[in-house]
Amino acid sequence: STHDTGSRRNDSYVPLILIAYDSRVDNFNKVRNMFAHIKVAGTTPEGLCFESIQKDLIPGNSNQDSYFINFSDGQPYYGDKDINYSGYEAEKHTAKMVKNMRDIGMSVLSYFISDYDYEDDHKSFKNMYGDDAQFINATNMMQVAKTMNKKFLEK
Repeated sequence: STHDTGSRRNDSYVPLILIAYDSRVDNFNKVRNMFAHIKVAGTTPEGLCFESIQKDLIPGNSNQDSYFINFSDGQPYYGDKDINYSGYEAEKHTAKMVKNMRDIGMSVLSYFISDYDYEDDHKSFKNMYGDDAQFINATNMMQVAKTMNKKFLEK
């Protein structure tokens, strides 16, 4: 997402990534408590955020499963006075970051969660995440649990 830094300037929103849960150190109740405080601020700079954490990702291997779960509500976009991250180039960049995750053995689940249905958004999302793209209606979050369980049972 983006985060409002509180600055009175026009560029007060900056890309933000939230790592809500690390099974090595966190209790799942942490996620439940954190989600109540998350507020959406505007844009969807997912590829930029994914690139910023590449070195922190935990590779999967024969002894350890590693999952990357993404929730999104739109096509990749971020802009300020210095950056215009959008359109095909942002889509291609995001797809590259997702490929990097898969290349280190991570399983990817990405959810487009919305109560609207725009064909261009679906096409873009499918281009970025391939078969790992899931389209979820905002009124039926049980679909998330079902697709996660299916992914977890693949191995």
